Amino acid sequence: MKILNLIWKFGTGGIAKCFLTYAVLGKVQEGIEVFSVCIDPQNCDYDRKPLEGAGVEIISIKNNKDFSWMKKTRKLIRDTCPDVIFCHGFNGPIVVTMLKICYGIEIPMICSYHGAYYAPTLKKRWLERTFNGMMYFLYRYIAKKIVVVSEYSKCELVLHHVPANKLAVVHNGIENIDLNPSREMRNEVRIGVVSRLDPFKGIDVLITALESVRKMTDKPFVMDIVGNGPMEDKLRKSVKEAGLEHIVNFAGYQTNIAEWMEGWDIFCLPSFFENHSLSILEAMRSGKAIVTTKVGGNEESVTDDEQALTVAAKEPDSLARALVKLIEDEELRERLGHNARGRFLNEFTEDIMKRNLIEVLTRW
Repeated sequence: MKILNLIWKFGTGGIAKCFLTYAVLGKVQEGIEVFSVCIDPQNCDYDRKPLEGAGVEIISIKNNKDFSWMKKTRKLIRDTCPDVIFCHGFNGPIVVTMLKICYGIEIPMICSYHGAYYAPTLKKRWLERTFNGMMYFLYRYIAKKIVVVSEYSKCELVLHHVPANKLAVVHNGIENIDLNPSREMRNEVRIGVVSRLDPFKGIDVLITALESVRKMTDKPFVMDIVGNGPMEDKLRKSVKEAGLEHIVNFAGYQTNIAEWMEGWDIFCLPSFFENHSLSILEAMRSGKAIVTTKVGGNEESVTDDEQALTVAAKEPDSLARALVKLIEDEELRERLGHNARGRFLNEFTEDIMKRNLIEVLTRW
């Protein structure tokens, strides 16, 4: 079976990471051949080295208004003769549908769904209705199958009238790594978060919670915020106003997440929305105690008081109490981290995801 794995723009988020995993599906099962292509606007600023390392065909265009990608992608389809086109993100289904209409391509389209589009600013709120409305329409009438990353995502699409028989749940998975049991001796508890600094990620709520944590415990703690995004300046200002500069470290965008995780005792993700967070899986893989919110697919990854402490979103007091509980209880941190690592190995490795995905792609 031949699969054309297609994405518009690459970026640094979860969809991009999954795209690279999809690119190597052919190594899992004999008879599967994957051709991966990224339509790449050159005015976008992101690291393209992972694409090159994965052997992805890059179709370079000047910007979003450059439609030269259409003929180039049609030629690639003719050359590779795929049985299905597997596309991703908000633009992927639009790209494939345009090719199908303009060139009469009848190859079935399978889409991956990692969640609805949320506008980063109020000025772009109109894009939510446009992108999401178009996406739901194409899922209902054009796509042969939609691979969703959580049961939560499946329910969300059913509510938007996407037929349930088109939806297949395949939880995200990431590559396993060997843990380094050695730890540097330190007095403070180190907390970490990996997140794009968008409004719906709740980092502002976390900073508010840290003000309470400082008052609720005498144990020293510090926090690393790994990631960048439109809220960075506002968050830095909040940290300064709260007098937390000596506690909070803005580390910016990083590629060596496993190394950062190794240095943390607690991982915290205070999002308002999640479908199936890769950051939580990375923390589980590293055997870290986790604090996260009861939203989306988070509770499909971790269970409260078994692999994590889960709290309601947008509640800094609840978040603060959970963090203090872990800061002051090393045995609880160890238990939750051990359980999280075990569940990761049983459910969320990259190999498990690949096998589940191949089953969906070959039975459309």
